[in-house]
Amino acid sequence: MTTPPAWLNDTTEIIELCNWFIDRLNEKPASARQKPVGITLNEKTIPDLFVQGEAADHLWDLIKSLKEDHQVFHIREKNPKDPFSPEYTRARLTLQCGGEEILRSWLHRAKGLSPLQTWRKAVAENRHRFPGKTEKLSAHHIAIHGMKNENIIDAFASLADYQQAGLSLRQLGSRCFFGDSKFLDNREELIHELYPGLHIIPRPVMVNIFIPATVHGILFIENQDSYTRAIAGNPAICKDRVLVYAAGFKSSATRIRQPDGVSLHYHCTSNSTMQKQLEAWWFAFAQQKNDWPVFFWGDLDYSGMGILKALKQRFNEVRAWSPGYKPMLKILQQQKGHQPAMADKQAQQDPGTTGCEFADEILLPAIRHEKKFVDQEIVFGECM
Repeated sequence: MTTPPAWLNDTTEIIELCNWFIDRLNEKPASARQKPVGITLNEKTIPDLFVQGEAADHLWDLIKSLKEDHQVFHIREKNPKDPFSPEYTRARLTLQCGGEEILRSWLHRAKGLSPLQTWRKAVAENRHRFPGKTEKLSAHHIAIHGMKNENIIDAFASLADYQQAGLSLRQLGSRCFFGDSKFLDNREELIHELYPGLHIIPRPVMVNIFIPATVHGILFIENQDSYTRAIAGNPAICKDRVLVYAAGFKSSATRIRQPDGVSLHYHCTSNSTMQKQLEAWWFAFAQQKNDWPVFFWGDLDYSGMGILKALKQRFNEVRAWSPGYKPMLKILQQQKGHQPAMADKQAQQDPGTTGCEFADEILLPAIRHEKKFVDQEIVFGECM
């Protein structure tokens, strides 16, 4: 049996690939397989391989070494339609003779139940410990380094002690999951299925605001550097705007107009006499309205447009701020923007429409046509 390569345990993508093969082998005995177990390399099966750069090339070298140096895989390459595509595009990996035994030895996985099957078995045996349903808990294998399945299920079961404690998701995570406050961040729906009566206190959104001496409008700004420069008067057109730092609003916009869902923090030089008027509009007390126009300015990319879309669902009057976006649009049309992969933005999703005419008819079509992005810090950066 070959010795595993020294880099194996430090390469998550390769470990997942090897475990994928063992999972497939465990699902069906050899007698029930009509074809050899194999995987086609593409953006869905191994996404990190299709992010252009040295990391993807290095990952491909490691996969090839499992063929050439360790006799684990066969690699059958296909001629890509695009001559500029990397050589591994739609290549197919299958196990060499003896490859299964090598992988099982490296991964310490004897023939038998897969990790997912073992997890589901453990969840089923503990079904009685949860007042709600366990289908979501069984759907995916939840692993924590150094912990057995029984330890993890015990942690989920311990949430029962806090059903009426009125804690936040982070507080529950730190108390029940080995001090990891972020463990439950993306699992709130799962928790409510396990414990339908569990009361979770939402974390207020922290909002930074600057109110000038006179107010003629409101401007949400996505990025910190642009926000702090605007407070200092750069660009000068911002001097009579209430400035709101909008980082992270895309995911939290559903509660930013609720008094218990937001915590407003004012810059030390803000005009304190205008706070009550601003808050009356913000929280829509008695459907309070004002004549201040409301704008958003962020990166000229899909994520920025997504923030605008989310804001518009809560602040119906918000529009894309043309004094900020027009110079960025000019830069984009001059082919001076950056490709999504250059800034690790390739996972951004096109929001479709935002509800803002300027964004939907001008900005988004330009992004789609140029296939590039522009960050807002590129404009108004000169010293005042």
